[in-house]
Amino acid sequence: MRHTGRQGPAGPAGSAGPAREAAAAPDGGHEGAARSAHAPVPVVVIGAGKVAHAAHLREMRDLPHLARPAAVIDPDPGHRAALMAGFDRVAVCTTPEEAVWAGAQAALVLSPWWTHRDAVIGCLEAGLPVLCEKPVALDVGEIDELIAAEVRTGVPVTAGYMKRHDPVVQRFVEHCRAHAATARRISVDIHDPNAPHQVAHLVPYPPPPFGPQPPAGREALVRALGPGSTDVQREAYARGLGGSLIHQVNIVHAALAGSGRELHGRLEHAGQWAGTSAVSCRWRPDDDLVVEASHLRLPAHRRYRETLEFTGTDSVATLTLPSPYARDEGATLHIDTWDAATGAATRTTHRSGPAVTGFREQLRAWTRSISWAVEPGGPPAPRPGIWPLPGLREARADTLAVREAALRLA
Repeated sequence: MRHTGRQGPAGPAGSAGPAREAAAAPDGGHEGAARSAHAPVPVVVIGAGKVAHAAHLREMRDLPHLARPAAVIDPDPGHRAALMAGFDRVAVCTTPEEAVWAGAQAALVLSPWWTHRDAVIGCLEAGLPVLCEKPVALDVGEIDELIAAEVRTGVPVTAGYMKRHDPVVQRFVEHCRAHAATARRISVDIHDPNAPHQVAHLVPYPPPPFGPQPPAGREALVRALGPGSTDVQREAYARGLGGSLIHQVNIVHAALAGSGRELHGRLEHAGQWAGTSAVSCRWRPDDDLVVEASHLRLPAHRRYRETLEFTGTDSVATLTLPSPYARDEGATLHIDTWDAATGAATRTTHRSGPAVTGFREQLRAWTRSISWAVEPGGPPAPRPGIWPLPGLREARADTLAVREAALRLA
């Protein structure tokens, strides 16, 4: 293990003492004057690749009172050097135990999904609470191992479903839950460039091109889907289904929570076209409700587009989300309701302000969950049913649903 410093702009990343941070309100404003009385959480960053630089490290630089990298674990010296250039006093480590010696008190697991099982278990054994990027795993057996390790050690794992922390997404989930009895259709439509130009300006080295899965990833996909699975099934599972739509499946599961409706076991259709660059699924949780989801990889598109829509007998809620890496625009939710007797219609609109990103709100919620000391008159109570952080059991349900869809592909 070795330590390094950096030459660059000074910041409060290593300082202790109270700092003021207002919680984001549902419409992008501020709720009260909540104050964090803890020093920034020192974390070990396991995997300093694209998603680390384009999202998590970016937020830690902007919110240094919430978290700071105390250690990094990554086999690529270029990735490590890029991280250490932006932060003070970062230790290069090879194991979570070394990271604890370096001062880490929690872990961000941002490495490729097929490495998550070993990384997360190592962190739990070292006593480090974990935020693990999605998909936590595409192998249900591995998730079961992680659940057992979480129970055995008593150390929590948070699944990195950052969209769930956007206050406007939470409004959408609340509306779906409140109108569950009227639900007839939930749809998801994603146009995703999934191309280097999306993050090239955020990553301090040329972003990796879109290409085939590495050998370790291909081996993990065979384990996850079984030796009888096809190349088409494995590619679609790794990309459009498990790599992207698993996020929206999680939102749908959150929206259906408490209704008794499930996706796994209720699949009607799964299809792929354009060489697996487009996938779609259709579930019927019960006789009254259909859930449809599509993901299209469109590299020539310059902007990411995502729309989720809830259609009920007396309301339509339409949620639009920008690229998860965008800060110049936020989520928008339109809720249209009407009275069948009078014909009177009402539209309510909620918007997240610029920079109220899922990644930012996730960092805020996660650090609060592991080290939040509230001063008198602290933060307002969270809205019921929303704030419990997504965990391994949710990740398991999501993986079961998308795995079933992958195995249905021709």
